[in-house]
Amino acid sequence: MYAALGTTTYIFFRNVKQYKEAKNAYLNSIDGNPANDFEIPQPYFSVKDQPDRIKTFRNQVRQNVDYTVLFFILFWGLNVVDATVDAHLKTFDVSDDLSLQIKPGYSQFANTNGISIVLNIGKTRSK
Repeated sequence: MYAALGTTTYIFFRNVKQYKEAKNAYLNSIDGNPANDFEIPQPYFSVKDQPDRIKTFRNQVRQNVDYTVLFFILFWGLNVVDATVDAHLKTFDVSDDLSLQIKPGYSQFANTNGISIVLNIGKTRSK
């Protein structure tokens, strides 16, 4: 579970970095000043004359940032649920003393004979 949280965190920071680069490249491409074109990094420099392509990419990266936050919250919630279940089942008996038996039986309620399935969990207590 920690791998999922770590991966989404890494992807989040990578997407934020890409978003900032795309945002700055877009602003530099639409300002009309060719003197600052050297500040536009690749791969944005090759499409500096098409600022709409940079803007579209920037918006897609922004959407990816939102998705990584959503997935992080989802994985964190699953981690909390997993920890809660583990804490709740901490005292659950997982010993080897488990048995399942099929026995013939009589039901007084239905006044019929039948088959009973008996599951014994844990040690039997003697008085």
